[in-house]
Amino acid sequence: MLRHGLGKETVDMYVVGAMLDYQWSHRGVSKTKKALVQQFSEANIPTCQLVRLLEIDAGGPSSLGCVEKDIRNYQRDVRHEILGHDAETLIEHFTFEKEKNPNFVFDYETDDENKFVRCFLADCESRRSYAYFGDVIVFDTTYNTNRYSMVFGPFVGVNHHGQTVIFGCGLLSDETTESFVWLFTKFIEAMPNHAAPGVIIIDQDAAITRAISIVLPSMLHRFCMWHILNKFSKKMNVVLYNDQYHRFVHIIKQSESPAEFEQQWIEVMETTDLGNNEWLSSLFEIRSRWVPAYVKHVFAAGMSSSQRLESGHSFLKKYVDKKNSLIDFVARFNRALVHQRHEELAANHIDLTQTPNVTIALMMENQMVQIYTKKIFLLFHNELVHSNSYICSKKSSFDEAKVYAVQRFEPGRTSDRTRQVNYFLSTDYISCSCQMFDFEGYPCRHMLCYMKKKVMLLPKKYILRRWTKNAKQARVFDPTTGSYVHTDPGHSLMSRHSMLSYAALDLVDEGSLTDARSTFLLSEFQSLRIRVKDINTSGEVGMSRNRNKSVEETQVVCDPNPVRAKGCGKRLTPGKENALSQSNRQCRACGTSGHDRRTCPTLQNSFDNTNQPQYSQDPSDQQYQALDPQYAYQAPDSHYAYHAPDSQYAYHASDPQYAYHASDPQYAYHAPNPQYSITGSNNASYSLDPREYDARYNTRNLLLLM
Repeated sequence: MLRHGLGKETVDMYVVGAMLDYQWSHRGVSKTKKALVQQFSEANIPTCQLVRLLEIDAGGPSSLGCVEKDIRNYQRDVRHEILGHDAETLIEHFTFEKEKNPNFVFDYETDDENKFVRCFLADCESRRSYAYFGDVIVFDTTYNTNRYSMVFGPFVGVNHHGQTVIFGCGLLSDETTESFVWLFTKFIEAMPNHAAPGVIIIDQDAAITRAISIVLPSMLHRFCMWHILNKFSKKMNVVLYNDQYHRFVHIIKQSESPAEFEQQWIEVMETTDLGNNEWLSSLFEIRSRWVPAYVKHVFAAGMSSSQRLESGHSFLKKYVDKKNSLIDFVARFNRALVHQRHEELAANHIDLTQTPNVTIALMMENQMVQIYTKKIFLLFHNELVHSNSYICSKKSSFDEAKVYAVQRFEPGRTSDRTRQVNYFLSTDYISCSCQMFDFEGYPCRHMLCYMKKKVMLLPKKYILRRWTKNAKQARVFDPTTGSYVHTDPGHSLMSRHSMLSYAALDLVDEGSLTDARSTFLLSEFQSLRIRVKDINTSGEVGMSRNRNKSVEETQVVCDPNPVRAKGCGKRLTPGKENALSQSNRQCRACGTSGHDRRTCPTLQNSFDNTNQPQYSQDPSDQQYQALDPQYAYQAPDSHYAYHAPDSQYAYHASDPQYAYHASDPQYAYHAPNPQYSITGSNNASYSLDPREYDARYNTRNLLLLM
């Protein structure tokens, strides 16, 4: 072992070499590590875990070439480079995406100070999905997705696999009607044929509601039923909420007609003390916007709430956080889109390679297992199986229709309500009073009970294309560009990059197995690089120069101001939690729940006369042995009582703080504890007044008389 002498100390040369690796002059984050850090950050991997992954890849911390602080400093420098140029970088990125694929749509707007205030974007795949599944959309806003607290508002729907799909999204600096009008207008303009959706589900937000009435006045917009039901605990008395909430839920969800709902709702309001509840009255006035009995005749893909969007927000929060810049947010949002679309591809693969089990011998079952996607077929199959438990009988007949009564029949069980199935002779069409087919898009068990007696196969008029395996086979034409909306795999830069990356990775995997292969492959890469550069790329280079020139010539767009949105504050306790906590709390005065001593009705009745003395010494007085013994004479638990057994200021008390002749007091006269006794070793003296004392002592820091 070589040793190097430094005076009296001898330092191991190996230790010196290891220490050099941690000196500033020998540390640095290489380009490869910077690229890996960027990729890991886009995957939302924390820095501490990111460093551990780099250490494993390098063979240990000593071989990494840098420390965790260097990685954090690099991330800080990247953030500082974006600072002040975030909006411009985002606009340049959108422009570049538009050049790669003309079907990419984006737009933005600035304020009077030329600051970035709002934007909208939708890529070609989102626009294609809207053409297939844009009959129903859900819109809501979420928060804490970027460093400026800009509100993120996605337009969401459901595809043929029952999965969430995003049609477009926007970033807003405020939640005013003006901002939502701009966003909805850009959304409709970006979609193929400028087609408006059939139904939109939103929260009870006044600004969003007004914006929809301005941009899409003829479209049905529904309020999220889930949000409304969650507000019952906040708007109702605790006792009435516990007693009547489930009754309200049953009325809302089980009513099949507006008349049935109104009758039962009015009955509950009249039989309870809720007739004067203004919030419930306002809900009844807008019942046509959220009660299923009023809207189930319109197709909504089975959605009555924005819970699908809430789950989408939760999914998105795995990729983004409130520290992201705008360009980082877009990059991570695109990454989330890739994962979401991968789930659709996986479901498509399952439909092509797997077939659900067929359990009942019906031709209709064999027919639909080949047409529906697996998700929808399982729902349809459940209705088909349950249809065997129903009987269908003719109820009445008219010139234009025949009416049938369908009722569940099960031995030993009371039958359910009777559904009415109507067969219209002129249109050869079947409808059911449950309106499940109108609302969800596949036949209900009551319709299937009637059909099985009439037809062997399900007629095409009852098969919605959006639920089939071939839902996305049709081409989508965009009249604004005069071309079809597609990803253009032959000309897209990202597609070419992806294709070449896969080919190069295969070569790298094969070449890295041996040193000879690696050496040969490196030499070939050098020659390929020279040959590729010689290929004429003047057209594409010219396009890039024009792009850079246009960005430079445009007016500088400043970064948005940080805003304070509704969702950026401290979490508010939900009404259910408040109701539960209030119901479990007990009053310390009377022992009942639902209030505390400050609002106790018993105490308020006892002390309504403010002229009465607080410390009565008359045993016949009404305060003698009161329920709240705080001001009582000889009370069992009092603070100011005379002769009380457990008091702070009592005379002859058993365990007080300021008592005379107390058994174990802190400031007592003739106390057995010599620390505060007149004859004690600490020479403390005490006042005969049981509420005051004078102490002189050396070891305790109480009241020292100067």
